[in-house]
Amino acid sequence: MIVRLIDDIKDTDREVFAENGNWVSRRILLQKDGMGFSFHETIIFANTETMIWYKNHLEAVFCVEGEGEIESLEDERVYQIRPGTMYALNNNDRHLLRAHSMDMRLVCVFNPALTGEEVHGQDGSYPAPEEMEQGCSTVEEKY
Repeated sequence: MIVRLIDDIKDTDREVFAENGNWVSRRILLQKDGMGFSFHETIIFANTETMIWYKNHLEAVFCVEGEGEIESLEDERVYQIRPGTMYALNNNDRHLLRAHSMDMRLVCVFNPALTGEEVHGQDGSYPAPEEMEQGCSTVEEKY
């Protein structure tokens, strides 16, 4: 059984801050935990916009606090996010994620599982799992 507290993850290598200052991801379950998916708490800081494209991963997200929006870059549709909203990037959707006037707290699941060392590349994606196994690193784009 795995039991973890968010407070125990803070200030460790499982707490990852975006280089551009837009978010912090607390990586509760990672690939090395052997669950087949990874599980995260992510805080999107107020009044920020981040371009994301998980072309190598599927992600499901549930909002527990704050308000914002997600804009599909495929069809420019905008969906409001508030507590109780779930969205799933089931088609590796390129999108803009925006938090409004207060931080937005999200819980997220990734498949395949993240290793915990990923950073967003210039196109907003994380490397494919096989690239991570080969030691590929990417540099997070500053938006």
